Amino acid sequence: MGRRCVRRSVQRLVDAVETGALRPNVDRVLTLDDVVAAHRRMQNAEATGKLVIVP
Repeated sequence: MGRRCVRRSVQRLVDAVETGALRPNVDRVLTLDDVVAAHRRMQNAEATGKLVIVP
């Protein structure tokens, strides 16, 4: 897969999120300080969506 193809694919995903056609299911937004808790949630299958880690 070439760089152009990847760039187009990423742009389509960004466009879909911006227009609301694609809505990611975010379970929680956590800081890096909470990364152990996030990992535990994944291990225990407690997350019902994506876990977002922010600085």
